[in-house]
Amino acid sequence: MKRLLACALAGLTLLTVTGARADTPAALAAVLAKVSPDAPPTSVQPSAIAGLYEVIFGSTVYYFSADGKHMLGGPLVELASRRNLSAAALQKVEREQLMPQRVAFLRQLRDADAIVFAAAKPQHRITVFTDIDCGYCRELHRHVGQYNAAGISVRYVAFPRAGEGSESFKKAENVWCAADRKAALTDAKAGKTVPDKVCENPVAEQFHAGEKIGVSGTPAILLDDGRLLPGYVPPDELKRVLEQPAG
Repeated sequence: MKRLLACALAGLTLLTVTGARADTPAALAAVLAKVSPDAPPTSVQPSAIAGLYEVIFGSTVYYFSADGKHMLGGPLVELASRRNLSAAALQKVEREQLMPQRVAFLRQLRDADAIVFAAAKPQHRITVFTDIDCGYCRELHRHVGQYNAAGISVRYVAFPRAGEGSESFKKAENVWCAADRKAALTDAKAGKTVPDKVCENPVAEQFHAGEKIGVSGTPAILLDDGRLLPGYVPPDELKRVLEQPAG
């Protein structure tokens, strides 16, 4: 999201409109296409304030002027009721759009396209968007044996936060191209150098898929029912969460 803000605040060149409602003002739609060309807005709606549009990217709400020249961050609060309109909008998008999209992503994701640390007696499965250099991602991986012992299989997919062309992105590709991906991932997360390799890999595809379903940081733990847990969750606590229905 830092990259998104940097683009939004930089000089913008108008590009082809993508990811906007049919009734979105043309100037705003063009700016949104430039702000995030690879991950269009999850939702664009008129806000409670005339002339401002509520624009949601994944799990973050922004407010843009109709001409696309100004942007504000939330939350937007209705003072009379003290209702957080930004939070309500996010909950609606989460329930109606993001959770179904995440479930669809999981249905098409094969174990062969992930790096899997399987429990001997699996009771639950999580899919973790991970960054090689993320501190809490490394903390999660240090406990992968405890997740497995608790009956939780862990599938890793790539989300190098700095994006394509970054050092973390290259490390993710090197891990994927290694002969033993599990060992390479463990070495990389321990700060060891994984030899450079080039091969066909899903790193870019997984990174952009994560952006589209609301991943903005790592680790991001995706449950099979579409819930997304941001950040590191210890094994015992995660097991309790997995045993609770979505609500």
